[in-house]
Amino acid sequence: MQGKTYQQLLAEALALVPDDLDKREGSIIYDALAPACYLLAEYYIALQTSTENAYVLTASGEYLDYRAAEQGLERYPASYAKRRGDFLDSEGNPMEIPIGSRFSEVSETKGLNYQVTDVYRDTSGSTVPGSYILTCETAGTAGNDYTGAILPISHINGFGKGTLSGLVLPARDTETDEELRERYLEHVQQKAFGGNITWYRQVLLSMEGVGGVQVYPVWNGGGTVLLSVVDSEQKPAGEEFLQSLQNAIDPQGQSGQGLGLAPIGHQVSITTPDALEISVSAQVRLAPDASLTQVKEDAAEAIEGYLAEVRKNWDNADSLNQYELWVFASRINAAILDTAGVTNVTGLTVNGGGDIQLTETAELQQIPVLGEVVLTVYEQ
Repeated sequence: MQGKTYQQLLAEALALVPDDLDKREGSIIYDALAPACYLLAEYYIALQTSTENAYVLTASGEYLDYRAAEQGLERYPASYAKRRGDFLDSEGNPMEIPIGSRFSEVSETKGLNYQVTDVYRDTSGSTVPGSYILTCETAGTAGNDYTGAILPISHINGFGKGTLSGLVLPARDTETDEELRERYLEHVQQKAFGGNITWYRQVLLSMEGVGGVQVYPVWNGGGTVLLSVVDSEQKPAGEEFLQSLQNAIDPQGQSGQGLGLAPIGHQVSITTPDALEISVSAQVRLAPDASLTQVKEDAAEAIEGYLAEVRKNWDNADSLNQYELWVFASRINAAILDTAGVTNVTGLTVNGGGDIQLTETAELQQIPVLGEVVLTVYEQ
């Protein structure tokens, strides 16, 4: 199939025509062969696409879904963020809000809407006066971000103030082809069984809001398992979300009893990595028409893009279940240099030095987040 382009097919067809016949462009023979070769070229393209979609490594879209279904896997759809909302009446007291009430962000950008779906309960299971769980009406990670004032869409008597605060259940975006492909390959290459490492990975990653997990078996003696998780945006998970995972896997107070998903005898602790701020300092030379303010903003966005790539590899382990994560100064230097308006970069430091190896052990797990970006201009 390779190389069967329209031009090659036409050349092969014309080569079969005797040279004593006119086969120049515009001749009867040429004009008769050209449309047929054009259609054949389209068929070759369709055949190549069909062949690629027959294999997991090259399939895409619905064809990858079909292959995943053969292993009992389904693409994760986008989910809806569940947030904590705190409400006060006009006198500043905790206010009772009807279930089903709708609220909107006070935002000039997204302006997402949320609906009250349940009362909020603390870690002991007790309701908190004036606090409710609100579900974002828009699927995807957009509902994870906003924190601040919210206003009722319909009038509520005595309403004083509403605030959207904690993230109870992070939303995830629709699983991409590459994410589904990676999950498929892990599923078929590493078999989950009886509470082994792969089993814990598959169980945790299938739970809504979990973006990655590190598994540390026998970290505190026989039967103990430590699970360090990040949310769907590969950021440290919130306390409320961690508690919900703990209750689902191995409820505190009944640890090891098999009352959650964990096998009997497994004492599971769930935690989240510490955020390690990555602060960057460098000197840059700018193009004549470049603005340092705009360059700083664009460079910070580019560095954040690189750190997002690093975070996606946070839960990748080697064959001995060892985790290793680096932030490379050269990649940050390249991100700044690729920023529009920057012609050169010098004197780059990352947290005051060079490359950074993050700590990934049972005692401490770290994940990189962008800190301060300081750029100054130098003249050559």
